[in-house]
Amino acid sequence: MFRETVLSRSLRLMYASGVILGAGAMGAAHAQTAEANAAQMQRIEITGSSIKRAQVEGALPVQTVSREDIVKSGATSTEQLLNTLTANSMVGGNNVAKGVGTATYGESNASLRGIGASKTLVLVNGRRLANFATDGTAVDVNAIPLAIVDHVEILKDGASGVYGSDAIGGVINFITRQNFNGVEVSGFTSGTKDGGGAVYKASVIAGFGDYDKDRYNLTLSLDVNRDNEITGSQRGYAGTSWNNNGLRDGSATPSGAVRTFDPLANTAVHALETQGDGLGNPLYNPVGATSDNCSANGSGLDTVIGTCRYNPSPLVPLVPQVERRNIAGSLRFKLDESNELYVEGFHAHQLTDTTEQPSPYSVSFMASDLEFARQNVYPAIIMQPTSPFYPKTWLTANAPDTVGKPITVSYRAFDGGGRIHKDTANQWHLVTGAKGVFKGFDYDMSYVHNESSVAEDTFQGYQSQVAVAKLLSNNNAFNPWAAVQTPALAAQIFATNYNGPMMASTLSNDALNLKFGGELFKLDGGMALFSAGAAVANEKLDLSPSAAYQSGDISGYDGQALPLSASRHQSSLFGEFAFPILKQLEIDAAVRTDRFPNATSTNPKASFTYRPMAQLLVRGSAGKGFREPSLPELHSPQTFGSSASFVDKVTGVLNQWSVLAGGNPNLEPEKSTQAGLGIVVDPVKGLSFSLDYWKIKVDHLITTLSPQFIVAQAADGNAAYTPLVQRDSGHNITRITATNLNAGGVDTAGVDVDLKWNVKLADMGSLTTHLNGTYLSKFDMTLPDGSVQPSIGASIIDVCDPSAPGDRSKCSGNNLNAVANGGILFRWRHSLSFDWKFKDYGLGLTQNYQSGYQDGPRGDCSSCLTDETAKVGAFQTWDLQGSYSGIPNLTLRAGIKNLTNKKPPEAITLGQYFQSGYDPSYYDPHGMTVHVNATYKF
Repeated sequence: MFRETVLSRSLRLMYASGVILGAGAMGAAHAQTAEANAAQMQRIEITGSSIKRAQVEGALPVQTVSREDIVKSGATSTEQLLNTLTANSMVGGNNVAKGVGTATYGESNASLRGIGASKTLVLVNGRRLANFATDGTAVDVNAIPLAIVDHVEILKDGASGVYGSDAIGGVINFITRQNFNGVEVSGFTSGTKDGGGAVYKASVIAGFGDYDKDRYNLTLSLDVNRDNEITGSQRGYAGTSWNNNGLRDGSATPSGAVRTFDPLANTAVHALETQGDGLGNPLYNPVGATSDNCSANGSGLDTVIGTCRYNPSPLVPLVPQVERRNIAGSLRFKLDESNELYVEGFHAHQLTDTTEQPSPYSVSFMASDLEFARQNVYPAIIMQPTSPFYPKTWLTANAPDTVGKPITVSYRAFDGGGRIHKDTANQWHLVTGAKGVFKGFDYDMSYVHNESSVAEDTFQGYQSQVAVAKLLSNNNAFNPWAAVQTPALAAQIFATNYNGPMMASTLSNDALNLKFGGELFKLDGGMALFSAGAAVANEKLDLSPSAAYQSGDISGYDGQALPLSASRHQSSLFGEFAFPILKQLEIDAAVRTDRFPNATSTNPKASFTYRPMAQLLVRGSAGKGFREPSLPELHSPQTFGSSASFVDKVTGVLNQWSVLAGGNPNLEPEKSTQAGLGIVVDPVKGLSFSLDYWKIKVDHLITTLSPQFIVAQAADGNAAYTPLVQRDSGHNITRITATNLNAGGVDTAGVDVDLKWNVKLADMGSLTTHLNGTYLSKFDMTLPDGSVQPSIGASIIDVCDPSAPGDRSKCSGNNLNAVANGGILFRWRHSLSFDWKFKDYGLGLTQNYQSGYQDGPRGDCSSCLTDETAKVGAFQTWDLQGSYSGIPNLTLRAGIKNLTNKKPPEAITLGQYFQSGYDPSYYDPHGMTVHVNATYKF
């Protein structure tokens, strides 16, 4: 599907977008610039270098995704397109599916090499965008309008020495269509075999004026689309939260789970110290009954855990409903034959509607709600012995010491309705400047403004937890062993819903950039070239949670969020030099200094190309980088929330636990070293091959540790983690501290492979075979205690007592922290495509393949070893597409994604997602999807 820039035989001189190298978090990088009607070969810029060159082949591996590739893929969003890149990983990144049920506000981003979205630089025409307003560390890739994108260049090499501090993992540069003439209208629709998930998309792009003839060009585009929701009830593999063979258990809080309660300690402060002892659920083993009665309150029987559990999976959206409206444009005006003025930008609007299961209530959820302490209300639903629903008979048989005493019960608020919330995200991007040639030197100067704004509103199902506790505690009308309450009480429960704004956040940045360059002196291989520049920028973040969110009292929001207002100024200087030592050898050197309020860093980069013969290119690079912590990573207030469900190794209790999370003003910058070495071979006409080895090492990695990992390490007696877990006198967890920290580092390496073979089929057109793959040879994460976790193809790692080698009883399976936030580091991924073209017809077949991996701990085992966990085998899907362009000005396309409707392998996923039964970080729940597309030009 994709082709390497270094193997392309075209100089791509059609692209004439400007280029500015920006500073720090705001400076711009570099795009193509050339004249489409050039009479002779001219120098152009390649992503990864600021110097214009007369050849496309370079020292750095740059993969290009053409406009044709984008359309053929059937992708309707930038996220879908980037998920097909083998160098991209959901480890350290996010997609719409992963974000369901979590506070991502609809954000999607890319993570090249799996080292984090914060270390992947995303550009449009070589210029930076604003990071997503709530996260503040990465760009929401779905804000980029696909309708105006001409092609995408992916620099798969660290480039902090050229682009700025966050280009450690690589650069993704979206190049827009320039000097477009006429009007092009496109329509797209798709539907799935199993229902749900239909997509409707339309776009128009119009261009006025020819830049060369008329001295100006105005290009405008508009695209709109709607992606419909898919729920767990529409996919058999995702409809249950657990299976009774013990493999996985992601079930959620049911109504009626009983815990002990001490009325003498009836204070909110005490509730933070003890949550009581779990006694079970009376519906699981009713006295005198021959079977369970879990269904009486909307629950189900979990035979592995041995109790009633709630199954939310049918109501969980596998993908939410998303609507997008994007407008983009560019204006170029020729001052003379060598100079021009330009303006370009876009506005992207995204609306994400999410519906989820009703809210749960238990002591562990409510204990982190500080509003209980402010109102001196005990954070639990208390049932008195005087209640007609008090389970005296069951307590007599199962907990006789509790009979006649108050108890607390869990509750699933069916009468409050299912949760509905809406996220609205807007992105503005504006660039204006001038570029050209002055006294023989190229120059480019610009002003760039970016802004991201995000807002979230609730519409149903999110109650005030204090109001629910007040209403139901000591209320003799409340029956936790019924699915719904009496009409009068149900109406009162529904009235506790909070409907209104939850979050509003804006992140903006403004930058002034100047770049100039040209020839220096002549060497044996040609003219030495240089490029230099400077930039200044300012970044500002205003995060404003509503009063309701600040209280921490709204169910389903895992605690409180506090306001944050922060800003910073940054500046940079850079220089790059290209020395053609010989006709066959060129050496490139770059250095960049970035200055932030709390840190200044200078990072070099060196690379070379050596072509001993026309059919062979050898290339290599080495450099250093750093990334300054983002404003939210430094300054986000520390607040309490809830973890995912997991089993506490000390008590054996499955629960969600209170977690303290937030920023850390003492964070140090991340620092990196990286290197690469590769070859490009064109042995015969039509055949090309490249092999590139890469290696990246990041120190002082900024991250958060998985609460489950922290608890497991503390339970094993690891002194680096024991202070992070607090317990009450009954050994129940009362708090886990998981704030931002510098946690050791990451050391990763691998090989990229690209093979392309074009064969002429006489009178039957041509066939192009293309293999693009990534082999991951190393991904080691160093933790704060100095231990190292190899993390490829697995979710857990065996941790054994070094004093008892070979003794399995001294070992346990701990979660790998590298994948704690979702995703798998696959050993091998590839895309293999076969494209046949004959006159006006085209037909393509693409295989998407990934290797297998070792899954997480079983649901019936708190510390399984790796050889006791499930093995997920290699997985592949096939996509088919065809096109016809025999009608003047009209191109018709049709295709089938996941041609065989391949179902995902059953996965455990460590309880990281709202979805159950499969891994949404790599499997698309649309399944078999038929799509059609028509494009008309006039």
